[in-house]
Amino acid sequence: MADQAESFTFFPDEPSYVVEAMDKLGAAHKGWINLTPEVREEDEPSEPVGLGTIFTGRIHEIPICTWVAGKDGRRGIEPDQLGIQHNTGTKVVARLATLDVPLPAGWRWRQDHPRRGLVVLAPPEVGHREQLAWLLRAGAVLSTVPLTGRWEARVRAGR
Repeated sequence: MADQAESFTFFPDEPSYVVEAMDKLGAAHKGWINLTPEVREEDEPSEPVGLGTIFTGRIHEIPICTWVAGKDGRRGIEPDQLGIQHNTGTKVVARLATLDVPLPAGWRWRQDHPRRGLVVLAPPEVGHREQLAWLLRAGAVLSTVPLTGRWEARVRAGR
């Protein structure tokens, strides 16, 4: 059985389609959504070349945000996970706090790594609209290039 996929663009102040998809995936306890901000063509970063990319870590100048539905595991329903692959280095949780996008009370960070990105866990009582709003704000402030304000969502139903 192949994964179901859907892709669409949206603005953060009109998140209904994304929240609806999160609600469906959350109810099924499977699937994920990749969120990529739109960048004007003239602001696109140049393609990295050669071995320098291995050492510089400059692979996500345009952040890739991911929301993963909490799975139904042996210990019950796991928290939803929010991830950001970014290019801003270490200690991004602290950096986000200085950029007025602190990790909300009760949320936990699972990973804060310069190459693998940031992964945070949202408590079950936090709604998908609030999770999405935080994820988009965090992704936008971590971008090293100007963004247009529009985002693309790629919804994967998973297995």
